[in-house]
Amino acid sequence: MKVVIIGAGIIGATTALVLTERGFDVTLLEAEPEAGMGTSYANGSSITPVHAEPWNPPGISRSLPSALFNRRSPIRIALSALPGLLAWGRRFLRESEPERYLANTRHCIRLALYSRRSLVGLRERHALSYDQWTEGSMELYRSTETLNNIVNLRHQLELTGVEFEELNRDEIVAREPALQPVADDFSAALWLPSHESGDARRFSAEAVRRARQLGATVKFQTRVTGIKPGVSPSVSTSKGRLSADRIILCTGTGTESLLSPFRLRVPIYPVQGYSLTVSIKPQSPAPWVPLLDAERRFVIARLGPARLRIAGLAEFSGWRRRLDPKRLDLLRDSAEALLPGMVDDIRAESVEPWTGLRPMTPDGPPLIGATPLEGIWLNAGHGAMGWTQAAGSAELLADLLTGNPTAIEINGLNADRVFGEFVANQ
Repeated sequence: MKVVIIGAGIIGATTALVLTERGFDVTLLEAEPEAGMGTSYANGSSITPVHAEPWNPPGISRSLPSALFNRRSPIRIALSALPGLLAWGRRFLRESEPERYLANTRHCIRLALYSRRSLVGLRERHALSYDQWTEGSMELYRSTETLNNIVNLRHQLELTGVEFEELNRDEIVAREPALQPVADDFSAALWLPSHESGDARRFSAEAVRRARQLGATVKFQTRVTGIKPGVSPSVSTSKGRLSADRIILCTGTGTESLLSPFRLRVPIYPVQGYSLTVSIKPQSPAPWVPLLDAERRFVIARLGPARLRIAGLAEFSGWRRRLDPKRLDLLRDSAEALLPGMVDDIRAESVEPWTGLRPMTPDGPPLIGATPLEGIWLNAGHGAMGWTQAAGSAELLADLLTGNPTAIEINGLNADRVFGEFVANQ
């Protein structure tokens, strides 16, 4: 089967490698000169299958005033974005009902656990190297109530592979000595042995390199201008037209612009995140263990011996992508509070600030599979979990394309769950 994949971020690059492995005739298109130059460029780096729940838990509506009016809130809604956010936001709040949220959480974490197993297989088969850490991560909690809520949620999931260990203050420092100065700030932590971290951009480049070696065609600096559904669907690009048996959109927040000419709406909203990439000096007390500050919504992950990635926050501000100095200051302040011995490193001129747009669905799980447009398929809408869910999503898509039984249940992850109204109107 001949397929054209649009987008060489972490989702598209991994999809290209998996499909090429499976014997597909793959052509990968990317507007940028390299893989992983969009939302995958400097993301949070953490692979967190047990922490893949959606962002709209029951009671989320109570936090809206802070999100609207407090610029220091980790989650912020720009007033200027409200008109375009209303329809998506209503669905987002509806999905926070307890039964819906629990079901969506099961879908997200089921995929994430499968994806981690798939990633291990890819890494071993292709000897992929991307500054990975594979020995677990730590979630830090100041509030006992917040800790108990997340522990109760994970017990309710009843999913094999949801493993964690509660740590007291002494155990926190034993696992990560860099936290010694602030250990008293936390009531407890959770240790998650299945978690990993690594550079998503480097992985994307490695995956594309291997796909090429296995026979895939890769076209960088090739901008897609439109798609044409049909028995033999095609793609219009800045370098001509390509036809295939299937067109796969791994286009994140750009997905709707390709589908809107057909009056097909896809509920993917861009949620802006920020990161800082810090150069580590030999004497810096930088942590080795990937860390999640649960209340302040940011992560820290070491990328090899010389870099530290600090990432987080969430801003609902539409499709704009600009570095807001105040949001970057909030991220710096949070990181300095957690790692007071690294203030000089975090404030150094060499620090690389970055922002990207997470492609978020209102219920949380991504959209994987066929659209109502003949020959047009999706692997998009992974929100903040693209790196965590990439390998499993690619394997699921490959099973669906070949008609094989999927390794895990596709219900709740299937793209056609959002297209019922379109189909009914045809």
